[in-house]
Amino acid sequence: MNILFVFVSFLIDGIIMALFPADSAMQSVFFVSNLGFCAMVLTLKEYESINAYLFAICWGIFYDYFYAGTFLVYAIAFAFIAFLMQLWSKHVTDTILESLIICISTLFVKDCVVYFYMRFQSVIQMDIATWFLRREFLTILMNILLVILAVGIIHLKNDYLKRRELRIRKEEKIEWMKLR
Repeated sequence: MNILFVFVSFLIDGIIMALFPADSAMQSVFFVSNLGFCAMVLTLKEYESINAYLFAICWGIFYDYFYAGTFLVYAIAFAFIAFLMQLWSKHVTDTILESLIICISTLFVKDCVVYFYMRFQSVIQMDIATWFLRREFLTILMNILLVILAVGIIHLKNDYLKRRELRIRKEEKIEWMKLR
């Protein structure tokens, strides 16, 4: 269920990026949809450490290949985010506000990791202020709306799974009562 949720979120990202293409020369302000990334971050809390790292690396490779056209840049960034989520998940609950804050903060950290990696590799030449004003500022603002959508969907999904589990357990109790 988690894989399907993240995959559909990445597909929605693809549609949004097709509707609002980025300026490759970065001469104007633009945003990058990160609904799939936020869905991945929200589902990382449900996995143990090694499974969370594998989950994040697989989605990073997926993003590298299908969206960014890079090699292991986003896989490394997503693995770093999985590491942070393993640290933070011990101190955070599943409230909507905390989920929003975690998604936006991990989005910023991921973009900073990618920026500094690309800068270190001399792939981009712009300074950090230009990068923040042209790309990151609008990306964070626009993704707040998408994060609200992702948090709402993940809470609906978790509520549905809890109700289904309770219904199954209730039916199990009834079956045991009939055996007596």
